[in-house]
Amino acid sequence: MARLTLNANPTPRRSASSTHGSQLTFETLDAADAAEAPLRRHRDEHVLLRVIDGILRLTVAGEERLLGAGDEAIIPAGASHRLASACGQTRILSGLRAVPGT
Repeated sequence: MARLTLNANPTPRRSASSTHGSQLTFETLDAADAAEAPLRRHRDEHVLLRVIDGILRLTVAGEERLLGAGDEAIIPAGASHRLASACGQTRILSGLRAVPGT
């Protein structure tokens, strides 16, 4: 049986600016947490979202959309947005891309 060993000195979190302008993150959202979904904002980065599984409730500037598996959305840098699962668990891929010149 394989053993899991935790590194005492984990790799520091990287920003899009430290990875030549881009970063990918996988995230699982749970519908039970939808009411408390935090407001997000990436001042200097555009966000590309892709729904891997489930239904995502995306709210940008007060406008709400439902996205299903395979759907994508682009959120411009500086736009406040909220991500929540519309039912069960929703898995998403988020790509951050630094705005040129920042």
